[in-house]
Amino acid sequence: MERPFPAYKGDDPYIFVSYAHDDAALVFPEISHLRDQGFNIWYDEGINPGSTWRDEVALALTQCKVFLYFVTPRSVDSSNCVKEVNFCLSRERKILPVHLEATVLPVGLELSLSDMQAIIRSDHSQPAYRTKLADSLRSLLPSVLEPVAIPIKGPPRDTESDEKSTAILPLVNRSDDPANEYLCDGISEELITGLSKVKGLRVASQLASFRYKNRDSHLREMGSELAVETILSGSVQKVGNRVRVTVRLDEVKSESNLWSEKYEGTLDDMFDLQDDVARQVIEALRVEFSADTKEPLIDVGTKNTSAYDIFLTGLHQRGKVTRRDLEHAIDLFQQAIQLDPGFGRASWEMISCYTQLMNLFGVPREELGPKAEEAANRAREGGFIPPMPWIAVFRNIDLETRPDQKQLAMEACEKIRNPDPEWRSFAYRQLGLCMAAAGLFNGAVKFLETYLTTADDGYAQNALGNVLACLGRFDRAIDVCSERIASEPDSTIAVGERALLYSRTGQYEQAEKDLEILAKVLPRNFPQFYQLYWRREVDAAKAYFAWLEKRKNLPPIYKYWGCFLLGDIDRGIEHMEEAYRRGTATFSLRVNLHRVLPQSISKQVEEHPGYQAILARFGLDITWKDELMRMVNQLTEVTNIRVQFDEDY
Repeated sequence: MERPFPAYKGDDPYIFVSYAHDDAALVFPEISHLRDQGFNIWYDEGINPGSTWRDEVALALTQCKVFLYFVTPRSVDSSNCVKEVNFCLSRERKILPVHLEATVLPVGLELSLSDMQAIIRSDHSQPAYRTKLADSLRSLLPSVLEPVAIPIKGPPRDTESDEKSTAILPLVNRSDDPANEYLCDGISEELITGLSKVKGLRVASQLASFRYKNRDSHLREMGSELAVETILSGSVQKVGNRVRVTVRLDEVKSESNLWSEKYEGTLDDMFDLQDDVARQVIEALRVEFSADTKEPLIDVGTKNTSAYDIFLTGLHQRGKVTRRDLEHAIDLFQQAIQLDPGFGRASWEMISCYTQLMNLFGVPREELGPKAEEAANRAREGGFIPPMPWIAVFRNIDLETRPDQKQLAMEACEKIRNPDPEWRSFAYRQLGLCMAAAGLFNGAVKFLETYLTTADDGYAQNALGNVLACLGRFDRAIDVCSERIASEPDSTIAVGERALLYSRTGQYEQAEKDLEILAKVLPRNFPQFYQLYWRREVDAAKAYFAWLEKRKNLPPIYKYWGCFLLGDIDRGIEHMEEAYRRGTATFSLRVNLHRVLPQSISKQVEEHPGYQAILARFGLDITWKDELMRMVNQLTEVTNIRVQFDEDY
């Protein structure tokens, strides 16, 4: 039977419809009527016996707000329907059984649905039945308000604009040694940064462009997704000190080549090479620019090619985010600074390594805090301009100087009303994180998305993905994670985060692929325990976590997640106390519950006096949520964003 309409795709609340394939003639008129009533409907035309459990179905089930189960003798005999019911019960979805025909439920299914309010169609006239069904669904769905437009900072873009646009894809490593990947990414990143400063030229962000790393995508597809007119691609081959770089600039619309060039030289020529490529792109795009200026377009922060090469290697190591690699990266950055004491970027990256070692791996702040502060002072005195205001940098190092949530929110609101050049759009990030801490997740998403239209910020991107998961928008959270992995393919944190999301949504085959990658660096890890938990292999999960918890370097966040999931709320609270004593970001207090834990366990934690005491310590009570929402909505004329309370997901 022909499908009546496409299944819903979008971010608004929707209903997942479960039915037997043989009942299509009964079910399709029902769901068509519901769609006409304004409900968003996700359904499948039926899964034939013997077919595999599909990831897309598991994801749709996890994200739905209501599971509508049409009960008939065929559907209770369908293994796929029963599987969907059990999956929804494990994910704590709201279930509405509707008996289209008189049906005897198998004992197991009857027990599973015994607490659910059901609708018996034969008990009502047709109009009364449809009214009752619609009313029941509305009572189970969260209210949906009209979406609020999110502004794109800067002048609006239209087809009549003279602004040129391009994307720089990550250059391909043609060397025999895969370790030379650091150089390819480094050149690409420098070109993106340098060309982004050219007036009249819009350059796709690194986070967006690097999603195509190691992907074979069509030129027009990439151009459409990145919203650019041209794309720069190429490759790097390095043998010893010799380097060959091949680049080409293609027009998306015509798929024609505008310019191509091959460069050969040594690492000592790298700065001139990057600058020449940038100037050739500008010339090919006919962007107005003073081409005879002696100032370089690409400023890497040093004139010392040896220091720069070591620096790029350090960036590559830092991206892996293991304790050993972070410590190795610090050594490399120190070597770069020894070669060029004024290399502020190297000092800046050291700060990132120090803070991650303190926050993720529990290295005492008494040990690393002074070193991080020294690196920050050295970078600041050398004239380095960070991607955030310096006051925020020093607050992240010295927790004693960090204001409370109300002060942070008031400060951000003031900077939005009266923009500060040093802050740029950072106030949107700061206010977005304040809203996440208060539990205003939809508002946090809007402010973080606005901030990310003007900033390449991995931390903010990670925060956005985490908040999306809190809202049950796992598909978008997975996309955000995948973009991070494309940009930082060796990041164990990003791979682990995506494995958690795949397990949470029942996409176990996808999770296994990430777990295989993770196991090469960390043979035993928390995401592996998390998959055992969601697969309901309880005994194996308990034994696995018992081993993990004894590990000296296991981050406290994994300790309290594991305890909560296994029902030991008191011990989990103790680990949470430890995490926030070490300086875990306040914004994650609520986020780290809702993005990982089932709703029933999150509720238990939130009601625990120990958790409420932690919230109170940071001023995060219900009165603050109300006050913050009023404060943020007073900015609507400036931000074009209006915030409302989140419905329970």
